[in-house]
Amino acid sequence: MGAIFLHQLHDNLRSLRFQVSLGVLLLFFVANGVIYTMKTDNLRGEAARINALNEERFDRVNTVQEAATNTYKIRSTEVGTEFMAESGSNWFRYAMYVDPSSGSVPGFASSRTTNHWMRRFEVVDWSVIVRYVLSFLCIVLSYNAISGELERGTLRLVLANSLERGSFLMGKFAAHLVTLLVATALGSLISLLILVLGQVVELNLHVWQSYVLFLLGTTFFIALFLLLGIGISILARNSASSLVLLITAWTVLIVAIPQTSYLVAISTVEHVGPFWERLDNYENEVRTALQREGIEPRPHELAQSDNYALEKHYIERINEMEKGKFGIFKEIVDQQIRQFKVAKSVNMLSPGFAFQYAVEALLGNGILRFEDFARQGWKYRETLRQFFRARDAADAKSPHVLFLRGYMSDAEIESTNIPRFAEKPLALSESIAGGMVPIVVLLLETALAFLFALWAFNRADIAG
Repeated sequence: MGAIFLHQLHDNLRSLRFQVSLGVLLLFFVANGVIYTMKTDNLRGEAARINALNEERFDRVNTVQEAATNTYKIRSTEVGTEFMAESGSNWFRYAMYVDPSSGSVPGFASSRTTNHWMRRFEVVDWSVIVRYVLSFLCIVLSYNAISGELERGTLRLVLANSLERGSFLMGKFAAHLVTLLVATALGSLISLLILVLGQVVELNLHVWQSYVLFLLGTTFFIALFLLLGIGISILARNSASSLVLLITAWTVLIVAIPQTSYLVAISTVEHVGPFWERLDNYENEVRTALQREGIEPRPHELAQSDNYALEKHYIERINEMEKGKFGIFKEIVDQQIRQFKVAKSVNMLSPGFAFQYAVEALLGNGILRFEDFARQGWKYRETLRQFFRARDAADAKSPHVLFLRGYMSDAEIESTNIPRFAEKPLALSESIAGGMVPIVVLLLETALAFLFALWAFNRADIAG
């Protein structure tokens, strides 16, 4: 096995095919470094503008009442490894409007300030490079791994020297795997160097941990496609036929299947429709009913006569409406997530997306991060409410009709004391637990590719 490994490794390094492939791969990684350097500069400018606008929301309140009925925008911060796996950062709504006042529900918002009428360039993150470029290079290296030996007649001579078929197969496979892994490591380190020099990335424990996890996922993905290529190379017994079959398989697995996932998702899961109309219509129905019943806030002079009894009853009804609105909003978000997960299940049939979702899980990004951000955003609203509730209770002059505009404390408040949103990133254990399915699918697909290649080689007629 060792001799086969070294011989194949030597052939790979000498071949023009590998040298051109290496050049293409390095070119994509350099492009990644340059693009993300430019993109991060833009994102930092956007983040600064958004943070300044958010602070203005805090600064313009002077009383507890104003603060408790103000709207605050919170935003998820980047995980810092988007250059490895963008993971939907361009289209997941990683921002939310939070209004503590009664009757309101948090609403997702854009985390960008750029013109959304313009379509931004497609991301060229590391996972895209691996999914498209590296998987194709696996085909380029492996399509004649065995068929070429059969055509030249060298395989029969090699195996005549009492070399086991499994050892020959593993020697070939290991040489191709090491070749592509070294090329990937070289390219990714060049990209990382560009990002560090551009002051986009700070090399810390988190980045190195993410880098190792990314390479781990990449190793299994490369192994899968190499084994698939070797297995088809054995069955085809002809390099030209093998290349045609592998390009066809690559097109189906990497391009065609992901293109169908959206259609399957919208066909099998009901579309949410104009959901804001549902929320507005429900609220209008409740408020109209309250008006008909004569349950509305009164002027303070009149409301004080019965200690704001009608206003407190009014706010109870509004809080019930809020629960209904929250239920509708949660149903809408859950429905959108169900659509996404159906599309994700279809995509999982593609080894490229099994790799993509596994990497997202390992890096704590993607749908897991979005769901966690949503939970933290809704929890932050309750944190604000607890803070304002305590401030209102401390003011004996307040009507204490909580979270009703005009009926809370007029005591002054220092805006810097209002709690700010501080997102807690997903722990690695949480990410792995939440992304166990794609991780297991990637491992299983790699194991099946290995068994396929071994089965094909063991049954091959070498003498023919």
